[in-house]
Amino acid sequence: MRLRGLRLIVSICAALAVGFAFAAPASLAAQDWKGRGRVDGVVKNDKGEPVAGATVKLRWGKSSHGGPDATTDAKGKWAFFGIAGGPWNIDFEAPGYLPKQIQVPLLEGGRNETISIQLEPAPQAAPAPAAEAAPPQLEVGGKKISPETASAIEAGNAALAAKSFAVARENYVKAAAELPDNGPLLQRIAVAYLGEGNKDEALRYARLASEKSPQDSGPWQMIAEIEIGKGNAAAGLDALSKIPPEKIVDNSLYMNAGIHLYNKKSLPEAEAAFDKAIAVKPDASAYYYRGLTRYQEKKISDAKADFQKALELDPNGPDAKDIKDLLKTIP
Repeated sequence: MRLRGLRLIVSICAALAVGFAFAAPASLAAQDWKGRGRVDGVVKNDKGEPVAGATVKLRWGKSSHGGPDATTDAKGKWAFFGIAGGPWNIDFEAPGYLPKQIQVPLLEGGRNETISIQLEPAPQAAPAPAAEAAPPQLEVGGKKISPETASAIEAGNAALAAKSFAVARENYVKAAAELPDNGPLLQRIAVAYLGEGNKDEALRYARLASEKSPQDSGPWQMIAEIEIGKGNAAAGLDALSKIPPEKIVDNSLYMNAGIHLYNKKSLPEAEAAFDKAIAVKPDASAYYYRGLTRYQEKKISDAKADFQKALELDPNGPDAKDIKDLLKTIP
């Protein structure tokens, strides 16, 4: 059995234009994302604090006609009602943080899990000290920079927030001439390249950022997303291994890697990826896919336990019928 599709989660940093268009009358297309589904979530920073006032934008992956927007409350929480099921692109933006986009499958019937998102701080030029005896001096990461470099960083931040990726990249590259070892700046260049659709350069700069700031999870997660998206599951899982487990709050990358490995018949590696997905978020889909893998490995009793757990967690989910049919074949 070949798995039907992949859950794509785009970089933690860039809000990319992702979608699937189909022909439909304009009068209907404007409403095609509406339904009876509900989803909620919480946005926090790298210290675990809620991010209030963050913009959350939902765009239905089956159409180019958009979806609803909302703003997080004082506790970082948000919620949407009345949406259709299927793949959804969700953008998260907040002043002072790197933007992030994910893609998740949402159910129209049944309960969708709360989506927990962590935003990473954006690199900022240090403000000039008060004008006293010494002339104003700007610093980034403890290194003195020229006013021109500070202006380039600010222009790049503004362009990235406006999704003008080419302009953002040009300004960040200009700033990097004076800050070649600044990990957050190199990551911003990677974000801009990914926004332009240049995955090779995005990957190159993400790796440079990981070398300069190996303790930062952002570059490693971007590397994992790009590599897994290109079908390089092993390289993606290796990048994920560099991130502290508590920093990984979404199991989609492990799920994507597991699906790639399953389709390549690398069953033990696929099972290990689904194990990690379950450790991050033990949802019905993770148990279902691990059950399929174990079923192919002839681990029938383990597969049966996974299928039963998936039904217990989501008895009316999109995979429920397939699971019930499979269970009928197992003694």
